[in-house]
Amino acid sequence: MRSRSSLFSALKAPAVLAALGLAMMLLAYTQPAWIDGRVGPGLFAQWLSKGVVALSLLWAALAALNPVTGRGEGELTPSSKPLGPGLALLGGVLVFVLLLPFTGLVVACTATALITGWGARDRHWRALALSGLFAGAATLAVGLTLLPPATRLWPWAAF
Repeated sequence: MRSRSSLFSALKAPAVLAALGLAMMLLAYTQPAWIDGRVGPGLFAQWLSKGVVALSLLWAALAALNPVTGRGEGELTPSSKPLGPGLALLGGVLVFVLLLPFTGLVVACTATALITGWGARDRHWRALALSGLFAGAATLAVGLTLLPPATRLWPWAAF
């Protein structure tokens, strides 16, 4: 059976992730998900933040059910993988939610792609620039063809 301190240590990271996801969800709900029965600018951010919370709850459940006792073959050790990619992904989602009302959908998606690509650490600056360009172009194409005209694609649409 797992000790209380071991269980607490295993649940710290998923709890922080869940709290971050809840904060993102609160920010995401400041944007409308639906406008006149059509997709609005907040729908993606709301579903993405719900996904972060759901994944953190799944992580917590798996961590709580893990029968590791502490020493030996199943010893809990810090991961050798860096935290950068995960933090960049969460940071990208947070930046998307914060930028969307001010910069519009195209700039928010482009910034998110650049932040998450930069966090992957294995990309050349040209590949990163192409990722940002592609994300902006794809968002623009979707925005012009599928989203309602009231969607803020550009910063100046907010004024």
